[in-house]
Amino acid sequence: MGQGEKEGEREALALHCCYSQGLPATCHAIQGLEKLGTKQRNSAKKATQKTIETRFPGERLHTLDSLQDGGSVLRFISNQKRRAVVCRDMHPHLLAESTQFIPSKENEEVGTLEVSGYVRGRPLSVNGLLHIPGLGDFQMTQITAPPDPHPVKARLHRPPAVMDTGEEREGMAEEIKVVAVADPAKQESLDREVELDPMEGEQTWPTEEELAGAVSRLQTPPTGQPLRPSEARRVPRGTSDYQAAWIVADSEDEDEEEGSEGEEVPVDDESEEEEEEEGEEESVMGSEMDTESVTYGDTEKYDAQFDMEAEEQQFELLRAERENAMFPDEVDTPQDTPARIRFQKYRGVKSFRTSPWHPRENLPRDYAKIFQFENFSRTKKRVLSQEDNEAALPGWYVTVQVKDVLKPQAEALDPLSKPLVVFGLLEHENKMSVVHFVLRRCDGSSAPVKSKERLVFHCGLRRFSASPVFSQHTTGDKQKYERFFPREGVCVATVFAPIGYPPQPVLVFKPVLDTHQLLAVGTLYKVDPDRVVCKRIVLSGHPFKIHKRSAVIRYMFFNREDIQWFKPIELRTKHGRRGHIKEPLGTHGHMKCVFDGQLKAQDTVLMNLYKRVYPKWTYTEAVSSPQDWGDGKNEPFTDETSEMS
Repeated sequence: MGQGEKEGEREALALHCCYSQGLPATCHAIQGLEKLGTKQRNSAKKATQKTIETRFPGERLHTLDSLQDGGSVLRFISNQKRRAVVCRDMHPHLLAESTQFIPSKENEEVGTLEVSGYVRGRPLSVNGLLHIPGLGDFQMTQITAPPDPHPVKARLHRPPAVMDTGEEREGMAEEIKVVAVADPAKQESLDREVELDPMEGEQTWPTEEELAGAVSRLQTPPTGQPLRPSEARRVPRGTSDYQAAWIVADSEDEDEEEGSEGEEVPVDDESEEEEEEEGEEESVMGSEMDTESVTYGDTEKYDAQFDMEAEEQQFELLRAERENAMFPDEVDTPQDTPARIRFQKYRGVKSFRTSPWHPRENLPRDYAKIFQFENFSRTKKRVLSQEDNEAALPGWYVTVQVKDVLKPQAEALDPLSKPLVVFGLLEHENKMSVVHFVLRRCDGSSAPVKSKERLVFHCGLRRFSASPVFSQHTTGDKQKYERFFPREGVCVATVFAPIGYPPQPVLVFKPVLDTHQLLAVGTLYKVDPDRVVCKRIVLSGHPFKIHKRSAVIRYMFFNREDIQWFKPIELRTKHGRRGHIKEPLGTHGHMKCVFDGQLKAQDTVLMNLYKRVYPKWTYTEAVSSPQDWGDGKNEPFTDETSEMS
């Protein structure tokens, strides 16, 4: 791939990210058309216009080859209708024109960061929190209004408290007015999690006698009947004791099996002679051939960059994804562990769509640290409608004093080389909860993405990394867990993350070597800890004997106790039959089942089991290089990623 193709891919990726995250009104112009001929000029302009139409339908292409063209473009920009970016405009934000770090007297490594710029979007309240992308959330001490460095804007956007009258302009040139001072009683807290009370979930643990009784009940059949003793039965000649234990005592079927096993398969002597002759010819040809080493390119240089361990991991993921696509959710029943122990967290559900599943049942301890809304829509409406009389209004040139900023963090900020945009957070936006995103994969690569794999999220004004849980985007009170990120359609990614108010665009990146690869785009779906995600496993069995509506099924379980344990769960087949377990046969996992119709010999009997899946607490606030994600520490963001403006 040439250098020009790589640059084109990077430009297309940057444009796709900007377009997915939200673009304001745009103006498109082209230069250098005068250097081309008349025919080439028209064709070049048409080709450029066609390229623009793919991303910006209805936009007009302007030329910038003369002063008259420049005036036309300026008039177009001044009369252009502004396109609103809802996620940006619903938050107060400030494009920093200058920053200054003032260390504290007690500790020079921590101090106050002063950020100056024009307030945009909503009014900025000093009692709220301020988010600096890549650094985190901070509190403000006060907001001041220094002299405006741009006097043209001052006549339109200066606050009334510092508006000059012309006569007092010289006296007020160096005066700084205080717009608002933080009130500790009203100021938002930086606490993200709920303080856990170890006595809140206090309960009486079972005694040793109760535990011993529970173990004894697991080891005996629920019916209380003893296992059948060994019985004398007719078996084919040469059958071992282990093989004889698998044969069901049915006289007619046993006679048929004796006849089939007693027959000998004739052996073709001519075919054996032909195979021996072919083997001799191959050995002679192999002795006459000479071996020569053939090299294709610089193999040592290629192998030096080859990561065998990563290649094997990628191969295992591809094979697991292919098996999951061919046999959805099917798992093998272990033979060394009882199924009732291995799948003790799973349950049978009569109907996945209509059967109830309480959302507060057996919640993990992480759910005690999050916040939940009684009515999320009502809270969002109230937060967006409330006003602060002491807030800095949009258009004012202000200096925001941010407290408790580390010196290395402040030194890493340089508004002149890299644009810095700070955002004011709305109420509750720094609290942790269970957040859901609707995503659509857009990378087009063949690499599978497994559930609970660490990814990077650019959600609105935040950047963080987490390990999402994927699920289907369907209606109902339960959603099915997805083991892999589907390549087509949409899915829902669930993580523990700070609360956000939709709509907010989401970009998801995956680490590839030392870079971030765009994986998916989407939007913030909702904040709801009660959304139930259920993982399904399918145990499969095969018909051994079929007699009208009843059949003997094997290979689903391997002991009698497991059959008794899972007896109440309904069975289904791949050909649409439904049934249930009637009774176990023997002690090796054979069971008699009854269905609503006669089975086919090639059919497969299935049993669906479900358990609820919860996301892991893997949230990391500041995104740094991919190799630092696993330690869970918050480190400054170092990637060259464009800021939201």
